[in-house]
Amino acid sequence: MQPVYPEAKHNPLRDANFFSRLLFWWLYPLFKIGYKRRLEEDDMYSVLPEDGSKRLGEELQGYWDQEVSRAKNDTQKPSLMKAIIKCYWKSYLVLGILTFLEEGTRIGQPILLGKIISYFEYYDPRDSAVFHEALACAAGLSVCVLFWAFLHHFYFYHIQRVGMRLRVAVCHMIYRKALCLSNLAMRDTNTGQIVNLLSNDVNRFDEVTMFLHFLWVGPLQAVAVTALLWMEVGISCLAGMAVLILLLLLQSCIGKWFSSLRSKTAAHTDDRIRTMSEIITGIRTVKMYTWEKSFEELIAELRRMEISKILTSSYLRGLNSTSFFAMSKVMIFVTFYISILHNNVITASQVFVVVTLFEALRWTGTLHFPTAVEKVSEAVVSIQRVQDFLLLEEISQHDPQLPPDGEVTVNMHDFTASWDKASETPTLEDLSFTVRPGELLAVVGPVGAGKSSLLSAVLGELAPSQGLVTVRGRIAYVPQQPWLFPGTVRSNILFGKKYERDQYEKVIKACALKEDLQLLKDGDLTLVGDHGTPLSGGQKARVSLARAVYQDADIYLLDDPLSAVDAGVGRHLFEQCIRQALHKKITVLVTHQLQYLKDTSQILILKDGKIMKKGTYAEFPKPGIDFEGILLKESDQAEAAPGPDSPTVSSQPSESSVQSPESPGRLLDDAAPEDQDVSYVLQDWWLSSWANEQSSLYATTYGIGYVILVPDPGWYFMPYSVLIAGTVLFGITRSLLMFYILVNSSQTLHKQMLESILRAPVLFFDRNMTGRILNRFSKDIGHMDDMLPQIFQDFLQTFLLVVGVVGIMVAVIPWTAIPLIPLGIIVFVLRRYFLATSRDVKRLECATRSPVFSHLASSLQGRWTIRAFKAQERFQELFDAHQDLHSEAWFLFLTTSRWFALCLDATCAVFVIVVAFGSLFLAGTVNVGQVGLVLSLALTFMVLVPWCIRQSAETENMMSSVERVIEYTHLEKEAPWEYKNLPPPSWPVGGDIDFYRVSFRYSSDGPLVLKDLIPWIVSRKKVGVVGRTGAGKSSLVSALFRLSEPESGIKIDEVWTDRIGLHYLRKKMSVIPQEPVLFTETMRNNLDPFKEHEDEELWNALEEVQLKEAIEGLPGKMDTKLAESGSNLSAGQRQLVSFARAILRKNRILIIDKATSNVDRRTDEFIKKKICEKFAQCTVLTITNRLSTIIDSESVM
Repeated sequence: MQPVYPEAKHNPLRDANFFSRLLFWWLYPLFKIGYKRRLEEDDMYSVLPEDGSKRLGEELQGYWDQEVSRAKNDTQKPSLMKAIIKCYWKSYLVLGILTFLEEGTRIGQPILLGKIISYFEYYDPRDSAVFHEALACAAGLSVCVLFWAFLHHFYFYHIQRVGMRLRVAVCHMIYRKALCLSNLAMRDTNTGQIVNLLSNDVNRFDEVTMFLHFLWVGPLQAVAVTALLWMEVGISCLAGMAVLILLLLLQSCIGKWFSSLRSKTAAHTDDRIRTMSEIITGIRTVKMYTWEKSFEELIAELRRMEISKILTSSYLRGLNSTSFFAMSKVMIFVTFYISILHNNVITASQVFVVVTLFEALRWTGTLHFPTAVEKVSEAVVSIQRVQDFLLLEEISQHDPQLPPDGEVTVNMHDFTASWDKASETPTLEDLSFTVRPGELLAVVGPVGAGKSSLLSAVLGELAPSQGLVTVRGRIAYVPQQPWLFPGTVRSNILFGKKYERDQYEKVIKACALKEDLQLLKDGDLTLVGDHGTPLSGGQKARVSLARAVYQDADIYLLDDPLSAVDAGVGRHLFEQCIRQALHKKITVLVTHQLQYLKDTSQILILKDGKIMKKGTYAEFPKPGIDFEGILLKESDQAEAAPGPDSPTVSSQPSESSVQSPESPGRLLDDAAPEDQDVSYVLQDWWLSSWANEQSSLYATTYGIGYVILVPDPGWYFMPYSVLIAGTVLFGITRSLLMFYILVNSSQTLHKQMLESILRAPVLFFDRNMTGRILNRFSKDIGHMDDMLPQIFQDFLQTFLLVVGVVGIMVAVIPWTAIPLIPLGIIVFVLRRYFLATSRDVKRLECATRSPVFSHLASSLQGRWTIRAFKAQERFQELFDAHQDLHSEAWFLFLTTSRWFALCLDATCAVFVIVVAFGSLFLAGTVNVGQVGLVLSLALTFMVLVPWCIRQSAETENMMSSVERVIEYTHLEKEAPWEYKNLPPPSWPVGGDIDFYRVSFRYSSDGPLVLKDLIPWIVSRKKVGVVGRTGAGKSSLVSALFRLSEPESGIKIDEVWTDRIGLHYLRKKMSVIPQEPVLFTETMRNNLDPFKEHEDEELWNALEEVQLKEAIEGLPGKMDTKLAESGSNLSAGQRQLVSFARAILRKNRILIIDKATSNVDRRTDEFIKKKICEKFAQCTVLTITNRLSTIIDSESVM
């Protein structure tokens, strides 16, 4: 496999000096490019070596392996938390010191502010010494705010990088584990859960690392602030701190609630993503059976349960947000109320020192500390979920390489095994055989006999309960359901090996692919999608076979590769590939093609997991004798190969065929109350007036010896109480309403996207990989559920507060507008300059995330093949490459955001410096209350403005997720499901099908795969459809079901199919598809998702297809939940379930698309008999590669 991405640009951070790193100057070249043009992947800088996925993953994996070994020795359960702590505690602890210094700097600001206000309180223009002292305090305040700005962003940059490293390392471990999962373990997990672990759970590590230090910094800061408050207002400060303690106790309870909600939400999300994955994978079956509405209702119900938990979590976040903005005011109120009760005189310096100290404590005590509790609670749940996944059972590691003596062999002795350890009946029982080089062992038997399980045992996928299997040599495996990974046809064949032209050409010829590749537009460089599109089933099977042959292994395990191809190609594959190309190899061939048995070295007949007979072809009785359900007869009659090929579908582009809408649209239909912010800023003004009055009295009588008469505080106290109550009540109302609107908007968009996806034509799913679509339903919806509401709420709240703060400052001291005007211009320019690059970086971050999920989903589907070829390391390297590309985009997003925040904070720090020094030089024109109010608001302004601007930019960046979701709500739709004018309810009566020069192509720009078809299929006729692989047989089904719209028209019982709704048309035809699709539901729901039939009908249908006995043997019978993709049934049994579905539908037209390719001859004969009985009055089209299947048909196409 070639490198997936071109080499990225050199990262300038590696050569940057200290000041460039501190100020992020090394990013300026990127900003210049981003401002001039759209950024592309080539513009991203390479990931730093210390941030590489492989390095980080292997480091954490080492600690995890040590923890597993330690726990095993101590008979304890291993803890992923301990492994993470051991890996990252040193670097994380150092960053904790920066947190301590940052918060210490924040506490120093109120002390210096108090000194400056004291100068105004006792203002004497003749005392130059006091003036110089005030200037020194202003200079100290300037140093503090600047130092805090740089330290804050330096800390957050490094702490977020630690979170990124932890996330990347855990993703590496999850993927590595996914490749090693045993089949038993896959029953305890599924693709949806693993995708959810990678998309949502690991994101908690990014969040928790940012706030974890505040769990210990918060209490320390609270103690320091309490001591300073005691020095200012005495014992009254304890009342305010008591409010904080009560709030923290409440937060700890909410944290536990968060943890419980997170667990429940994750479980519902797992189910939703798993179901969506199955729908996308089996979309053809869903559409042909008209199950879209059924699955839409199922997803809607899962989403409803998920949203109920998310909404509760959001309400709790809303309360947290309200507490952040309101609790500091409540603490100030309670402190001054108690102080008044003690008849204390409140001076302006005391008021504003107390206000500023509580403001400093607000960020840690009511934002960072509660957020830390919340994020730790969620992270603990996520770590537990990842830990449970990492502890799932793995397949036993064995390396069947060629032994020193050079003896290649496969030997099985008294082998007994079961897929389900609780089952009383083993899957395989007492199997013994030996195969040596140059021998071809054929394994035959009825459906469910254990043929594929035998190959699984040789692969090491099925562990023995007794006996042993010895494998010496390198294995190549061809699965029954061909698996191709997204890439070119050539890369699928090479599978990581070096391209050698001569060897490659021989393999292509032996596997009968030469002609097929010539028909493809780009030959063997044709891009293959998730499901092997645009290749036909037979072409996929031969590419899978070619991959195995090219590996030049010692042992070949072939699981029925001949069933997917026509007779002529099958004969070519058997003669040229299996007998000639592999004639020196050990070959184990599972097959239902009995005509080839005479050319095999050994024959193994299986039934119910036991060997019924074993030997050479000559040792078996002569033709016509029936052995234990296996009809073994000579098939020397050459099955005539069909005529020349029809063109196959050309390669389809792998990129999305939809365009992004210009605008993400409006999410909110309502506005939240703004009264909280009015009352919030008015409190400061009212408190300033109160303090000013007290200070005036105090200053008037100071030093004269008069007794101070404090005016009745009720005049100031009652309005202040009303403003505090308004802040709390309006804050809670606004937060709850805002989260309700935003979360419901997310639910609405999810519903619209789901409807759009289900109404999209099949072509959309062929052109878009499963991971790309799942990314919208997992990561993007996750952002809209959790992050966007909180960020938008923060932005709106801080924006209104900034407006209020600016209004109060300008109203109190008008000249503050002078520095505010250039500040506003600078902030606007910075935001515009930043967003030009940030939008593109966020877009790249979203785009580079999809390949991670696609690679995971593809690898899970082909994990047996990957393990058989010992390609785990190669696929792990590909995953690491995908992760590194995403890390490049994410790291740029992190650093550009930090650059922007640092610029904003530095600009606002300059504003604080100007106000501080300006107030001192204009001391004669302002009073103490005005100065105290403006300076305290300036410090608040310095924090609020950058936060507001950053949240506005982050909101805009987050809207990329909304835009991506809205993009999928405007997909091209297939024809309407229903029309008002319907044919008679009894239609079709006979099943007469008439093609009027029908041509068919899968896309408007694709080649014709059917040309001028004019057959007339008379009602109740049994018609066979044959042709070479890739001739367009399955395309005939697509045309009948209008999976793409055919050119010209098709009439069924004199009704044009393009003039009736798709659902009405598809409901009137039954199909048994080439690739059976089962869902992770009960057998009952797989047969009858609409609950239209009684149990007796379902059992009768299962009995008709010889599955009743097998289903009755399951623990829950019909209510047994099937494993993902129905993997606890054999391929033949899954096809029989599809046949049972057709029997239940009782339609006049039945189409069988190679549905008997994975069943034995006897079952094939049985199905033919049942078709004659059950569908005697129906029109039946049988598409097949076996001429024996259509030998009784009345006509052949």
